[in-house]
Amino acid sequence: MSNPSDSRPAGGVVLFTNGETSYEFFRDLGEGRVGERLLLAQTRTPKGLGECIVLKCLPLPKAAEVTEQYQRTRIRLEEEVRLAQYLRHPSIARVHGLFETEHGLCVAMENVEGLSLHTLLAVAQARGCYFSEAFTLYVGAEVAAALAYAHARTDDAGFPLGIVNRDVNPARIRVGPHGEIRLTDFGVAFSRLAGRLATSLPSPQGEVLYSAPEALLGEAVDWRADLFSLGLTLLEFSTGRHLYDPGHLRIDEVEARASKEEREKVLAASVAALVTELPAFAEDVIWCAMAFRSDDMEQAARGLSIPLRDILHTLLQREPADRVFTAAELELVMRSQLARLGRYTREDALREVQHALAQASDKLWDFEVPSDEGGITPPVHEVWSGAAATTASSSRGTRRTSSSPAADEVPTEPSAGPRRRTLTKQPTT
Repeated sequence: MSNPSDSRPAGGVVLFTNGETSYEFFRDLGEGRVGERLLLAQTRTPKGLGECIVLKCLPLPKAAEVTEQYQRTRIRLEEEVRLAQYLRHPSIARVHGLFETEHGLCVAMENVEGLSLHTLLAVAQARGCYFSEAFTLYVGAEVAAALAYAHARTDDAGFPLGIVNRDVNPARIRVGPHGEIRLTDFGVAFSRLAGRLATSLPSPQGEVLYSAPEALLGEAVDWRADLFSLGLTLLEFSTGRHLYDPGHLRIDEVEARASKEEREKVLAASVAALVTELPAFAEDVIWCAMAFRSDDMEQAARGLSIPLRDILHTLLQREPADRVFTAAELELVMRSQLARLGRYTREDALREVQHALAQASDKLWDFEVPSDEGGITPPVHEVWSGAAATTASSSRGTRRTSSSPAADEVPTEPSAGPRRRTLTKQPTT
């Protein structure tokens, strides 16, 4: 989980140069969301090695092979760079610039160190209890502050940009090496930026499982969609449960709840999901987004404190008009509740992550951390003490973690976790 630059060999393959700075290939991170290639690169100047950055690369096709998809992807990347000029916030990853090379187009972005909430959820489930309520409130408040900043941005003439991230989910929220919280990407954000490319078909632009109902149904979205996605993220992170993957319902029971009008909306959205090639489970997610009720929210949030349940219940309203918080108001509410629990800082957050890693260390051998994450390790003495506790308890025929959960940590349920399954109808007889 260390910074790749720590062990970078000299003389890597140079992808391109800009002035005295060369960008050397380090690792292929796979395909991006709009068809670009993601690469981790090491910068180098005459003074030596610089920082690692992420490159979003769009190879230049031959003139006869320039497709509409290529043109759209290029415009999207250019728009991302233009929009990034208005997003200068400590909790939002920086976009350094756009470079035209002989091989294509590259967008250079900050390489955000740390571990995502997606990874930390796996750590929590491995050790047997979720992170504390204080940790959840701290993360939520920091993300809300970043979203409040983005939602309120205006252009150079003072007109609201109407920015909506559209992809708030556990993989896009990272806890850094100093306990700081970062949003890593606004690459599929909506805005009213002049000259922006309109979405060709109304469909979710981010991770389907964390999209607001209105996004899944092809309706207009605004800042309230980001808050719903944050609510889904925090609910799952706190409990391992998800409104779009209800363990207490079958999909035919979900469908039976829908009115005729709701069924028609789901049908239209499902057709759009096929046209836009969303994942196979998207139809079931759309059904759940249309049909979930207040009781489902209460079922999913069981075990949480009343104040945290109330916050999540407000965020996870089916109708946007019923989500009464703005991001700025949400930040204040979460910080207020956090203050009632006692002082909690980024240093406390880092210690909690390190402690969780130490407790789960012997259960994570088969877990593969995403290649672009790292930079946080547990103190050596905690790893050794956790290993000693496990060895001692194993010799007595039992297993336990090195210490008991804090009072506001929620124990995991048997086999709990982000199942990511497709709901299926029960066979008829």
